[in-house]
Amino acid sequence: MPIVPPPVRTGFRLLGTVAPPLATALGVRAMRRVGPPARVRPVDAEVHDAARRGSLDIDGERVATYAWGDAAAPPVLLVHGWQLRASRLARLVEAFLAAGLRPVAFDGVAHGDSTGRRTQAVQHARVLRAVQEQAGPALAVVGHSLGAMAAGLALRDGLAADRLVAIAAPTGFESVIGSFVRQSGIPPRLHDRLAERAARVMFPDVGAPRTELDLTRHPVPPGVPTLFVQSTTDSMNDPDNARRLHAAHPGSEMLVAPGLGHNRVLDDPEVLRAVVDHVTATRPTGAAPVASPAWTRSRTP
Repeated sequence: MPIVPPPVRTGFRLLGTVAPPLATALGVRAMRRVGPPARVRPVDAEVHDAARRGSLDIDGERVATYAWGDAAAPPVLLVHGWQLRASRLARLVEAFLAAGLRPVAFDGVAHGDSTGRRTQAVQHARVLRAVQEQAGPALAVVGHSLGAMAAGLALRDGLAADRLVAIAAPTGFESVIGSFVRQSGIPPRLHDRLAERAARVMFPDVGAPRTELDLTRHPVPPGVPTLFVQSTTDSMNDPDNARRLHAAHPGSEMLVAPGLGHNRVLDDPEVLRAVVDHVTATRPTGAAPVASPAWTRSRTP
């Protein structure tokens, strides 16, 4: 979800009062545009440079792909979030390499080294499916933020992956709209109007985006073991999203970690350990999960 500067938030609040149609039209335009591609952080450069690189053509755009490790090892698909890039998942790449797996990732359309100016969750999921078809059936898919939503949508549409880890995930279309309303300054009373316009403009090929793109109403297949990871201080996606997703996925696990925010959760050693444990299923069935005493961990029946 775009980060909206304070002057723009002030403008949206004013427009929401005096010209609601203009506020919603400009709001949808802002939601669609990704902005300048994120640069590779210095701390991630070594992992980024070590990747085997490729590309795919998706919807007329060139998508940059990355793979690490033994080409014969089981693949794990990594899906970045909004305004990030594959290299931002470098700590996950290292953790999976240490586990003997083959991390595979990509820069979404309009992100990183890929081309384009705008994207959305359905396209992100479509790119993920194309990457999986090239990489082969995956041991798991691990998504962050928009990438977690895209992973869930792709699994519903037949993505070949045995397990799912959703980190800082929105529940779907409605929670993305709600997050943008909070971040942008658009008055909450315009939520429905903004959602209807966004549905028409951004998802013209989806019959009812407000319900179909909702992972609590239409969860991933029940045979896919799922772990939801959420920080208590995530300013982008409400921690209640993880609780709702957890409740909608029987048998899933939820890990609530304090104080890590929306992106730093990707770098925390205990989060990384929990994610790798879930993907590799190192715990015997029914064993109590191990976590920091400050964390909350649960499993649905």
